[in-house]
Amino acid sequence: MGKHIKKRVAPKLDQHAAYELNSKKNLICPRLGAAVDFIVDDENMREVADWIAENMPYDRLYFYGEDRPIHVSYGPDNKKEYVDMLLTKTGIIIPKIKK
Repeated sequence: MGKHIKKRVAPKLDQHAAYELNSKKNLICPRLGAAVDFIVDDENMREVADWIAENMPYDRLYFYGEDRPIHVSYGPDNKKEYVDMLLTKTGIIIPKIKK
């Protein structure tokens, strides 16, 4: 999976792998569950992310910006962890858990 996507991939943390197994028949992501990245055209993605956070079960939600896709995962932990991915002036993304 990760060999096809060149940057910012953490297969052991990224629930996009869902229940997929690696070549050794081990789970790629031990968090289980599944994840999706999506954007809703002509919508403020902060409003979409906030609505999901208030109304839906989820494990993790990563918010990258009002006009960028959000990442939402669903899994057995159901942590409801909402993370703002803040872009610094130097181009580094810093995660900040939203309370």
